[in-house]
Amino acid sequence: MLEQASKHLTILSLMFFGFFTVYIGNVAAQDIQLYSEQDISVEVIPEIPGPNEHVKLRLTSYSFNLNNYYIAWFKDGERQSGGYGQRDFDFTTGNSGDVNNITAVIEIGGQVFRKELRFAPSQVDLLWEVIDGYAPPFYKGKVLPIKQSDIRVTAIPETLLIEPTDAPNLVYYWDRNYNRVGSQSGFGRQYFDFTLDPLLASEKIQVTTNDRRENSFAKNTLTIAELLVEPNILFYEINDSGRLLTQQALNINKYVTGDTIRFAFQPLYMSTTKKNFNDLFVGWSINGEARPPQDFSKQNELYIGAGGQRGEVTINLQLEGIEKLLQKASGGFQLIFTEN
Repeated sequence: MLEQASKHLTILSLMFFGFFTVYIGNVAAQDIQLYSEQDISVEVIPEIPGPNEHVKLRLTSYSFNLNNYYIAWFKDGERQSGGYGQRDFDFTTGNSGDVNNITAVIEIGGQVFRKELRFAPSQVDLLWEVIDGYAPPFYKGKVLPIKQSDIRVTAIPETLLIEPTDAPNLVYYWDRNYNRVGSQSGFGRQYFDFTLDPLLASEKIQVTTNDRRENSFAKNTLTIAELLVEPNILFYEINDSGRLLTQQALNINKYVTGDTIRFAFQPLYMSTTKKNFNDLFVGWSINGEARPPQDFSKQNELYIGAGGQRGEVTINLQLEGIEKLLQKASGGFQLIFTEN
């Protein structure tokens, strides 16, 4: 029995060794390429070139000493240069929408490797606006950012390959102060909203955009610096029909011919979006004494009566954000009542 088992094990061993020999022989007979184009990388400076911009390309590899091999460079199918160790190539991109195809051909030990790159320079403009700041009706200026303002940055692509009307169909990657904001990046994310950090003197917003086929890339950076703008309060008279007379503010001494005057405040640049500014703390005072509004549903309005007498009245107002406590403003003016 032992002798039969020994013979059986010997036959199995020979069979396994024979199979192993054949397997190695087959592998050895195959034409194995240990390296490919993936072992060669291309550095692009700048990483995302714009229109009519100088571009530097450089081949790098951890597998080959490229200084020892012949390298030829082609632009749009035409040979531009060639030589041993010629790892660098410079060129200038065309206008927005012009496509350049760059090819590097590397000959290594009888093998030819190709690195192909496609450049379709584009541009993207960045526009910003304060989306929660307030300005009086018919105010001709732009609402400026103050501490804790909510800002919206909009990306407007400019390229012949991508029409502006296709902007919602692009992919947008947004960075704030060099950090990627994944929650606001992605397909169709043309807008970027954020609140100014009161501890920073400036905010850097960057967008990188491309179409879904990655045929065209564009990048731009916007810096929003602290403008040291302080919010202001404007006062306007309300006429008998309830219309706000915004053509002339009451912030200078106002002579009142009559017995009463009705007026309202308008907070310039402060963050407020609710009717009658109910998202602000409002503190009225008349001649130094606190005075609540006659109608709390219209806390921005006040009636002043002289009681048939001549005299001066000093109006002061303090405003403070309910949610944005760093936003504060103060203002005032004088009323001078005269006889009818």
